[in-house]
Amino acid sequence: MTDPQKDIDRLQQEMDQARTDAANAGTGEVVKAQKNQSLDAVVTGAGMLLVLGLAVGFASRLTAKQVTSLTAGSVGASAGLVVGYFVGRRRNG
Repeated sequence: MTDPQKDIDRLQQEMDQARTDAANAGTGEVVKAQKNQSLDAVVTGAGMLLVLGLAVGFASRLTAKQVTSLTAGSVGASAGLVVGYFVGRRRNG
């Protein structure tokens, strides 16, 4: 179990940092936000696009050409999302 005092101290530090960032932004200084480079979000997005692509294949109201186009687009988008993530990770370190 975590120590309540440590939690309070951590929250106080976060509030102090937020207050300092707000004061700096008010004076015109640029505050760089930390980038969230989470692989979980990328994998979730790619998985959803893959499921969309496969689900479209079962749609009976679309023509074969429409199903092929939508499936290829969503599968290509999911691949592009994953590749873009890894290129960004490599470029930004």
